[in-house]
Amino acid sequence: MSKVKIRLMSTSKADVEKLRRHFLKKHPQAILGHPRKGSNPKYADAQKWFVYGDYEFGKIRRRRGD
Repeated sequence: MSKVKIRLMSTSKADVEKLRRHFLKKHPQAILGHPRKGSNPKYADAQKWFVYGDYEFGKIRRRRGD
């Protein structure tokens, strides 16, 4: 099956991390990185937090470092 790209976004690092943990518990098919702050100079004074990853249907995946 194919992979689907995921992006979680919020103004708060805590909110993104909370949703990331919740999503990974409910969906073992997903791989999500750790939160990182945006770096677009256009939004220098209002950067958001992001988590990127992917979801592969029907395949339980192992995460490194969690």
